[in-house]
Amino acid sequence: MNAPGLPHTPPNAVGAEQALLGAALHNAEALDRARDHVRTEDFYDDVHRQLFEAMCRRRDEGEVIDWRLLTAILGEVDLGGVKTSTYLAKLAAEAITVVGAPGYARLIAEAARMRRVLETAQAAVARMTDGSISDPAEYATHMIATLDEVASAGLAEHARRISVGDGAYAVLVRVDDTRKGRAPRGVPYGLPKLDADTLGMRPSQFVVLAGRPGMGKTTVALHVALNAARRSGAVGFFSLEMGADELSERVLAAVAYDPRAVSPLTYRSIAEARGLSDTDLQRLVDAQDDVAKLPLWIEPQVGLTLGQIAARARQMRLRAERRGFPLVAIIIDHIGLIRPSKRYAGNRVQEMTEISSGLKGLAKELGIPVLGLSQLNREAEKRQDKRPQLADLRESGSIEQDADVVLGLYREAYYLDRQPDLSDEEQDRLARCQNELEIEILKQRSGPTNRITCFCDIACNVLAEAAR
Repeated sequence: MNAPGLPHTPPNAVGAEQALLGAALHNAEALDRARDHVRTEDFYDDVHRQLFEAMCRRRDEGEVIDWRLLTAILGEVDLGGVKTSTYLAKLAAEAITVVGAPGYARLIAEAARMRRVLETAQAAVARMTDGSISDPAEYATHMIATLDEVASAGLAEHARRISVGDGAYAVLVRVDDTRKGRAPRGVPYGLPKLDADTLGMRPSQFVVLAGRPGMGKTTVALHVALNAARRSGAVGFFSLEMGADELSERVLAAVAYDPRAVSPLTYRSIAEARGLSDTDLQRLVDAQDDVAKLPLWIEPQVGLTLGQIAARARQMRLRAERRGFPLVAIIIDHIGLIRPSKRYAGNRVQEMTEISSGLKGLAKELGIPVLGLSQLNREAEKRQDKRPQLADLRESGSIEQDADVVLGLYREAYYLDRQPDLSDEEQDRLARCQNELEIEILKQRSGPTNRITCFCDIACNVLAEAAR
């Protein structure tokens, strides 16, 4: 029984299905062009679905496609008052040209996606009215995941294959633009040496920022986010650990930082809101005015699934485009807090494989870099040299494999501060490295590995390249 206001006939493109199948009967090249855009299950009519599947199978086997052979395969049956052979002959007589095949294929696929949306909505109405939903939040998550598949299928139209010639030409255009100063190499990290070694965060890259607790992952991530929002476009920051207030305190501390100030304006002092001078308050007001102009959007909700992150990232992209600038990066703090699907419940390695491959897929789909923060396991603590290694990544098999770039963070001062009975030499070293942070390129698919030393004031959430 149809819900009130809903159509009795689901969205379909039966006419496009007939035209496309007729074109394939005339010229198998129409089938090749259509398969880039439509799948067998996208066809609304059962007979058309069988015909398309049979055509694809014969094409893959190198066999001829014509209406007589298809009649033999399907059998001479009654198709609603018309015999199979008569129906196929009619399709062939009313066929479109090969050139029109992709357009008709897209119409069929779009109608199929509309049916999926309608089915999801009808199922939700049915379950809500019969009282079978016990947890609205859980069912909403399921609906988001289902609708996200529809959205992904639609956006995939923009990522079709290209010839190597077209790809090479695009590279040459980019090289020429870069040499003439017309195009950036990638979204900059905001650290000149790191940007030179990596060419910035490049489109479709999955970048992992890894470190043990206390190494400054959020400090680095916010530095990257602020820099990218100032210089390149909109940035989405998914904070799965900190609330919006806590993250905003860190942002204000970073923007209000003044190395000449008598007393530092830390994010802790901002949170406590005590002992702040009139000068400090003015610095905070100026910092707020500055960040208010930046397209840096924070999503502070905990327990987001990969599908929810993807859906909100797409919303951010549309929001940015409406405002006249691009969405240039997504940052996730941190990967380990993404709520996995129930597909691999209890198997953490498989859950992380699904998440890391999904983040790489999101980067490719949106055509922007995705920066994910990741905790290292405790193996580093057992070594004398506690600098991070690729093997220290939690569930490293999947993250290490999917990441295009892995950056490891290390602060020697963190360990010296916690070491009892420091020797004179160790105390001297602590004084020298108190505000040092090492960023090591542990992996880069198309560039060097290297170690960069930065100035880092963790309390003020400030990062800068160390003076040489």
